[in-house]
Amino acid sequence: MAFHTTLFGLVLVMVPDIFDQPSWAGFRSLGVTEAMLGWLMLVLGSARIGGLVVNGARKHVTPLIRQVSAAIGCMIWFGIVYGFASSGVVSTWLAIYPLFGIGELVNIHRAAHDQGETRNGKAA
Repeated sequence: MAFHTTLFGLVLVMVPDIFDQPSWAGFRSLGVTEAMLGWLMLVLGSARIGGLVVNGARKHVTPLIRQVSAAIGCMIWFGIVYGFASSGVVSTWLAIYPLFGIGELVNIHRAAHDQGETRNGKAA
């Protein structure tokens, strides 16, 4: 999901008039530009990749990093769903981005479970 966020941001930065398309009208109404949203997603996605690298390099896992980044990812993907839904155009976004948001909820749950095991020991 970190790479999806980063690449989505990259597309927004590289295609400056993407919000002019009808399916992106909801994003225009939010008062953000392609560049603003693109750079935000690039920074957050890159930070999440960095956090996952740190998490993987440590002997003891840091589930809090995963929880926070998944929570931010959840807000991003459901925000994107809101932007597309606000456009009134039904497209393939409906089959993709809501599932990304739900996937982030699963990631939050799994990281919270890992944090519980780290704090309390493995459950039998």
